[in-house]
Amino acid sequence: MRLRVKLSALLLALALFTLAACGGSTGGSPSTSTQGLSFTDATGTTVTLAKPPTRIACLVGICEDILATLGIDPVAVNDTMGQDPHFFGDHAKSFARIGGQFFDPTVEDIAKATPDLVIGLANTHERLRDALKPIAPLYIMNPASYTDSIKYLKDIGRLTGKSSVADAAAKKFQDKLDAYKAQSPKSKSTLLMYGADTNFNIFTQGSLFGTVLDQVTSYPFPPPTAGAPTASDHEPGAIPYSVDKILAKDPDTLLIASFAFAPGAQTLSKQLAANPAWSHLKAVKDGQVFEVNPTYYIFGRGTISLGLALDDAMTRLYPSVFPKPLA
Repeated sequence: MRLRVKLSALLLALALFTLAACGGSTGGSPSTSTQGLSFTDATGTTVTLAKPPTRIACLVGICEDILATLGIDPVAVNDTMGQDPHFFGDHAKSFARIGGQFFDPTVEDIAKATPDLVIGLANTHERLRDALKPIAPLYIMNPASYTDSIKYLKDIGRLTGKSSVADAAAKKFQDKLDAYKAQSPKSKSTLLMYGADTNFNIFTQGSLFGTVLDQVTSYPFPPPTAGAPTASDHEPGAIPYSVDKILAKDPDTLLIASFAFAPGAQTLSKQLAANPAWSHLKAVKDGQVFEVNPTYYIFGRGTISLGLALDDAMTRLYPSVFPKPLA
C-alpha cells in the first residue's frame, strides 16, 4: 500500500510539473508564442516571424500611423508624412529615407535599414516580396473599411507585444466615431472626391473613409457593383466620376482631397470650376465645397488619420453642432 501511495504521489508530481512546463507560455504576451507571431496579409500570404519585430520599414502611410500609435519609430520611410505633428513631428526628420518612387521604392535603401518587417500597400508593393526575401518579411495591407484599419493596428500591436496600446487606441477611435454618430443630425448629404485633375475619382460607401462618413451623415454613394469601372489607383471602393454624375445626386456638401503637390498647381475644385455644370451644384451655390487634407482623408489610413479626418469633416458639415472636435 505504501509503495502504491508513493508511486501515485510521484506520478501526480510529475503530471503537475509537466502541466506547468507546457502551460508556462499561456500567461505571457501573444508575441512570445509562434502563433502570436503569425499573420496573413491582404494578399493571403501567411508569414510566421522568428521573433517580435523591432525594426519596421514603412512603404505606406498606414504603417507610420500605426507605429506612431504604438510609440515605435520606423527604421526607414519613403515619405515625409511622419513629420506631421500628429504623428512623430520633427523627430521623423531623423528617420532613414527610402529612395525611389512610391510605386517603385529602392530595395537597396530598405536593405540598408536592416528591418525585420516591411509594411507595404496592396496593388503596389507585393511585387517586391521576392526581392525582400533575403531582407525581411513583407506585410501587405489594403484597408477597405475603418474596421480593417483597426484590425491592422491590433495585428501589429500583437506582433510587437503592444496589444494593450493598440486595443486602447482602437477603443478611443471607436468611441469617438460612436459619439459623433449619436450626436450628428445626419441631415446633410456629402461626397468625398479626390484627384490631381479633372479625371477625378470619388470614394463610395465601400471605401475606407466612406465607411466612416456613412456612419455619421448621409452618404448616398453605394459601393461599385461587380464589373463596374474602378479607380485606376486601385483604391478600395473608389470609382471614376464626373461633374454631371455629381449633379445627378447633388449632395449638400463636397469634401475634396486635391493632389496638388507641384508648386503653383491648382486645387481640384478650381480646375472643376471651369466645367459649366459645376456652378449648378447645390454645394457650390451654398459655399459648401471644402478642400481637405489628403494625408488624413486618404494617405494615412490608420486610426490617427481617420480620427483627424472625422473631426475635420464633422466640424465642417455641422459647425453649429460641433463647433470644435469631440475629445
